[in-house]
Amino acid sequence: MSSRAFPGIGELSRQTGLATSALRYYERVGVLAPDGRVSGRRYYGPASAERIALIRLCQDAGFTLAEVRAFLAAGSRRDPSWKRLMKAKLEELETSIARATDAKALIEHGLACRHRELSQCPNFRAALATRLSAATAGVSTAGRLVGMPVASKPRRTSRFTDARQVILRNDGRGREGPVPEYIRRCR
Repeated sequence: MSSRAFPGIGELSRQTGLATSALRYYERVGVLAPDGRVSGRRYYGPASAERIALIRLCQDAGFTLAEVRAFLAAGSRRDPSWKRLMKAKLEELETSIARATDAKALIEHGLACRHRELSQCPNFRAALATRLSAATAGVSTAGRLVGMPVASKPRRTSRFTDARQVILRNDGRGREGPVPEYIRRCR
């Protein structure tokens, strides 16, 4: 079969909008394979552009390339590993959405707060106290908002940065502690 019938890596790059280096990386991590080589040059079959679109769609849904590789290896919705992967990602997304919702509520309160300084707001003070009591009680803070590793200390760039770190909730999805009270109006 002639390699002229199939695009090379440069043409596939143009078709998909991905850099050739990204396509090579996809090959290295096992989510894309050329259909062959002629004189050392890769060429790709007609389904390659669609496979790349699928990979990008999975990434848009929050899947890592390792998860995409597992997804592609499962091959079918009938495969039990496919269903496990989808359920795990759905739980992860629900947790992310809940964190983003909490973050939005915290920021909205910060913008609407009648106190001149957030450090004077009783709702933020209560949230800070909750955060500190969770830390001293040895409660894991893996579900916290700011995404810093648990072992690292938060950077003090402002009072607001410290206040952001207090969001904790326990709903069985990895977040812990009481539902924050800062959502209510300031007294």
